[in-house]
Order: sequence, then C-alpha cells, then structure tokens
Amino acid sequence: MGKLAFVDDPKIQKDRWLILIAVCIFTFMSTLDGSIVNIALPVISRDMNIPMNQSEWVVSIYLIVICMLLLLFGKLGDAHGKIRIFKIGSILFTMGSLLCGFNTGLAMLLFARVVQAIGAAMTMSTNNGIITEVFPFQERGRALE
Repeated sequence: MGKLAFVDDPKIQKDRWLILIAVCIFTFMSTLDGSIVNIALPVISRDMNIPMNQSEWVVSIYLIVICMLLLLFGKLGDAHGKIRIFKIGSILFTMGSLLCGFNTGLAMLLFARVVQAIGAAMTMSTNNGIITEVFPFQERGRALE
C-alpha cells in the first residue's frame, strides 16, 4: 500500500496550522537576515577592524548563495521530499546563525553566513510547496495569503 498524501494524513491535517506557523517563521527569518545585517555593518567593520568594503561581503555572500541554490533545492525538494529539505534547511540556518554569534574573524563570519544562506535557500525553496501539499484545496488560498 502506498504512502498517504499529506492532505489525507490525519496527523498532518491536525498539525497543519502549526506547520504553517513554522514555515512562516523560517521564511520571515531567512528574508530578514538578507537585509538586517546592513544596520550592523558599521559596528561589524569597527569591532573586527576591517574596512567597510570588506564587511559588505557579510550581506553579499548571503544573497549570492541563496540565489545560486534556490532552484537546486527546489528540485531536490521535489525529488526527496519538501519537508525533509525544509527540516535540514532549518537546522543549517539555525547552526549558521549560532556560528555568526561565535565568530572570531571575517573568514569565520563569512563561512557562517554561507551555512546560514544554504539553510535559508533550503527553507525558501520548499515553503510554498509544503503549504500546497499540507492544506486541502479549499483552505490553500487562505494559507498562502
């Protein structure tokens, strides 16, 4: 017997609004992290003793990595399961965020931002697909608003 579709799975249907909240939180955080660092760039530059043009890589590398990987992770989500890719992305994003907090220099901060961006790309590329699969057709529009 085949696997139940998410729409037919009673456990998933019971938790579908919690799933929506989790998806929305990670989508918000991934998007926010793309721009909120701009506010901290002068402080990062000063505290790390680096020129401003080098500190700008903290923002740029995050956005470049996301743009490079969105389509790849969308395809992987289709092939291996959107929820699996989303969960791995959530873990990577959280680990990258923690690494950003414990950085010891520009190289480590950039590495942490790459890890964070990989996780963000994984969550961003699967979020709408998860909502579409989890919610029944008659509730889908409300969930995707």
